[in-house]
Amino acid sequence: AEFVNNNRLLHHINVNNVMLAYWRGDYISAEKSSHVAWKYPTAKMPTIVLIYHTFYGGLIAFKLFRTMGGVDGNKRLMEGRELMIAMGKWAQNSMAVFGNKWLLLSAEHSASIHEHDKCKKLYKASIKIAQDHGNIHELGLANQLFGNYCLSHECGVDANSCLKKAYTYYTQWGATAVAEKILRHHKLDLHTGDNTDLQVGSSKRSR
Repeated sequence: AEFVNNNRLLHHINVNNVMLAYWRGDYISAEKSSHVAWKYPTAKMPTIVLIYHTFYGGLIAFKLFRTMGGVDGNKRLMEGRELMIAMGKWAQNSMAVFGNKWLLLSAEHSASIHEHDKCKKLYKASIKIAQDHGNIHELGLANQLFGNYCLSHECGVDANSCLKKAYTYYTQWGATAVAEKILRHHKLDLHTGDNTDLQVGSSKRSR
């Protein structure tokens, strides 16, 4: 029992490191922690830790595939795709919990393989489900990733509008450091353009 508990603790620590590194923008460290975490026997246990490991692991794989490519490129694309498919299976049981995560992974996958029309629809669908269910931090994340995509592709959407919404949602979620990082990096002017009118209230969720 002690061995199992130690393995579970080390597994959870590594998954936590995945998420911390992701939000810092250190995707290489996030990937390393993710690969270590998958080696633990508790890695596939059906817990909330598995949900977040699958979600962030997929985002990281697609991000590094697009930005680094190289010898590991196809491996990363396949890894991301496998995690996206796993999330899709869970979404069949509960779109409210898993739908926006699955759609966001699907959008990142489509962006990675240049399915540009498809990925725009997927980003928007992920944002809609997250907003319908008040999933505030993933509203921020989906808008940020969509905004980043629109900065480098013509998608008929104002990238700065998406990034401003990401800033607002992250601020409402309490992730002020993430919000300020977006503000500085993109030199956003919050006094121009539209903004979000989502009222968090009791609908604020993080899952």
